[in-house]
Amino acid sequence: MARIRIRLGEKTKTLSVGALLIYLGIGVLFLCIFWQFSYLMINKTLDDEDLVAHGHDKFSRTAVNEGQRGEILDREGNVLASDMEAYRLALITDSDYPNHVTDPKETAEALAEIIDMEASEIKERIEEGIEEERFQVELGKKGRDISYNQKNALEDAEIPGLVFETETKRFYPNGDFASHLIGYAEKGEGSDELEGQLGLERAYDGLLQGEDGTTDYTKDLWGYIVPGTDTVEPPKDGADMKLTIDSNIQLYLEDSLDTMEEHFEPEELFAVVADAESGEILASGQRPSFNPRTREGFGNSWLNMLYQYSFEPGSTFKVFGLAAAIDAGVYDPDATFESGSFDVNGHTIYDWEEEGWGNITYNEGMQYSSNALMMILQDKVGEDAMLDYYRKFGFGEPTGSEFPNEQSGTLAWDDPLQRKTTSFGQTSTVTPIQMIQGMTAILNDGKMKKPYVVESITDSATGEVLHKGEESVVRQVISEEAAQKTQEEINTFVGGSMERNPQYQLDDYEVAGKSGTAQVIDPEGGGYMDGPYEFLTSFIGYAPEDDPEVIVYYGVKLASKNKKDTWDIGVMPGFNPLMERTLKYLNVGGADDGQTAEVTEVGDYSGKKLSEAAPASADTIQTIVVGDGEEIIDHHPKNDRLLPYETFFVKTEGEAKMPDLTGLSKREAIMFGAFMDMDVSTEGEGYVKSQSIAPGTVLGDEAAVEFTLSSNDPAD
Repeated sequence: MARIRIRLGEKTKTLSVGALLIYLGIGVLFLCIFWQFSYLMINKTLDDEDLVAHGHDKFSRTAVNEGQRGEILDREGNVLASDMEAYRLALITDSDYPNHVTDPKETAEALAEIIDMEASEIKERIEEGIEEERFQVELGKKGRDISYNQKNALEDAEIPGLVFETETKRFYPNGDFASHLIGYAEKGEGSDELEGQLGLERAYDGLLQGEDGTTDYTKDLWGYIVPGTDTVEPPKDGADMKLTIDSNIQLYLEDSLDTMEEHFEPEELFAVVADAESGEILASGQRPSFNPRTREGFGNSWLNMLYQYSFEPGSTFKVFGLAAAIDAGVYDPDATFESGSFDVNGHTIYDWEEEGWGNITYNEGMQYSSNALMMILQDKVGEDAMLDYYRKFGFGEPTGSEFPNEQSGTLAWDDPLQRKTTSFGQTSTVTPIQMIQGMTAILNDGKMKKPYVVESITDSATGEVLHKGEESVVRQVISEEAAQKTQEEINTFVGGSMERNPQYQLDDYEVAGKSGTAQVIDPEGGGYMDGPYEFLTSFIGYAPEDDPEVIVYYGVKLASKNKKDTWDIGVMPGFNPLMERTLKYLNVGGADDGQTAEVTEVGDYSGKKLSEAAPASADTIQTIVVGDGEEIIDHHPKNDRLLPYETFFVKTEGEAKMPDLTGLSKREAIMFGAFMDMDVSTEGEGYVKSQSIAPGTVLGDEAAVEFTLSSNDPAD
């Protein structure tokens, strides 16, 4: 082998060529390594990959701090909508995992006892997961929104293979309760954020939504958090919204709608209660409706009838033509006219009593709700001037409410026939909120008040008021004198000299208002439906008549049961109890003696003895107690008021047993479920006839109860 001599000073070293090559190779290798490290130190990249970012991704973690959606509250601060913790259920089907489903049939049967899903469907899903070698299966909507009680019951059952994931859902404690007004929010597809889908939840979604925060931190090789590396960006909760809605009045309204639905089984129902002076909406509801908690009734109607329902109102509209005629100086209550019919360009339009009532006074004509009189008054005012009055009353344009899709209605004024039929509430269309707004002008010396339902929107962190709803005058529609004279005339329409509409009279209050019976458009054949009693029947009333505090507008469309009653008694079964309970709740003085309602004040009795709770000893209050102890743990309501014959729910210490709820209204049965954190389902309408959990049953792990309801009407 060739050798190379290398002289180093006085010494000579002999190296073979191979050894030299090895040394050179090692040197080149170290040079390359040094160059590579230098390159990495300077450029911090390898194969176009950012090594700093790669290291950061490997050891850095980010946790999401979830921002809460703002609460929706009633005028007293009671929660109508809020976020709550719920659970999503999954079943592990991978047999390699220690905690997995071992017996699909047994697991399905155990689950079906607690969640609302058939055992056969659960078993099928588990078996599909096993066959497809999936790690886990979920149960769709039925496996989501699992309540805390259901979760505890499932865990206590020790069913193998169950896992729970915490999630946030929107909670509506009152169920079907101003549902189209409040709306609902749920997580959208592919999103973990609650998004408003309907009603105020949608209209104010941007303000109600919270903003998530983050916590950034670094972990070491062993998975421990490196001290001092965490950076927290706190979440921002959404703004809180307070409404003008009063939960007690809303409760009365929902009860009345249930009564009307049971009696008439109509196509549609609506009711609204407003403060006559300020225009605040105190309650609003409709049928069909839905329960945002259970999703029962979803899809039956998405229309918010208060703002988006446009219809021909019928004779209730006559009060605005009357007000216009009085303001124009052409209405004399003692003047006379020939009733029965009126000719319009060769078309004869009749009164509802085609023969009429002979030659009668204007006031008598208004009491009889004469169409002929309204057309005479329109001619006296002048068609152009009458159209201007209607527009001043707010018809033909939105009220400018909190809802972006509010309907404007239409003033049909294209030809003489349309103009004349508009005078008695046909052809032209209105919305309930327009009718309420117009009525405020008559009851407030001609000053029309803008209705509103949002009292305030407040930043939940700072308390800053982002929006303030308040009483406001839209315009002066008629003179103060004309408004007072109009009100005097309307005050004769119930129980006046002609004894019309006596069914709307109350024992303790003088009620005034105008009834209406409107023909309904045939959606299939065009024109108006002509079957017996195929009407939209309504009443817009106020009380007390001398100093109005409350306006109630009530309507029922196309009854399918007890049809004749829509003509004989109108909406009395719903209107009367709603108006009376509202007036008594508001402590409005009675007609004759200025008496006030016998209201029982309710404080907070938590921790006190049952005997110390004033409502429990009141003769006019029904008290339902869960528990056999003396000390009160919780009760409903708190810091509120109860009217005679309302229910006071109490939970005491000791063994909790199911009470007998026979005779409670549907609303009270649902209220009991919310109070006890139990899922409630109902069958039928009316009052509790039977219950799935027998009275006296220990309530340990019971998470759901079903009530069968029926009417208390002996004729049913």
